[in-house]
Amino acid sequence: MSNKFNNFLKIFFALAATLLLINSESINVLAKTPESYNLIPQKTMPGTAAYKLKRAKEKVFLLVALSQKSKFSYRQVLLGKRLSELISLVNKNDALNVVDTSQRFAYEAGMLAETASKNKERYSQTALSLFKKYKPVLEELRDNFPANSAHWLLIQQDIDTLNILSDKLK
Repeated sequence: MSNKFNNFLKIFFALAATLLLINSESINVLAKTPESYNLIPQKTMPGTAAYKLKRAKEKVFLLVALSQKSKFSYRQVLLGKRLSELISLVNKNDALNVVDTSQRFAYEAGMLAETASKNKERYSQTALSLFKKYKPVLEELRDNFPANSAHWLLIQQDIDTLNILSDKLK
């Protein structure tokens, strides 16, 4: 009887461990690439040494951009870069760097909206259409994580950020 009970326990714990692994916060691979969303894939990715240099160059460019038009245009490029990075990180199962990149995306969206609000008549519709274009992409990325998990919530915050910023620009 105890031999059967031991076998039962082994099977039970093996099944329980398998279920825990399945339900853990793993990424369901997206299979879509940045190109499938008409985004330029990024060669330098978060988590690499060269990424800090890339970000420094972006900040310098924003400092030397004199006109509002050039700043707004570059902010659009930066938002696309952050989304492209996020897509690639989800595809590579790099959950660690998803956190920072998700926050960088929200920051860039906020800066784009701020730049647009300085010349609302000229730029707000462009920013609104970009936010509208990126929301479904973020929804697909979000759904690669278990509902209400930490990474799911992070990407949901990006969606919420785009909604809030869109309301402010209208």
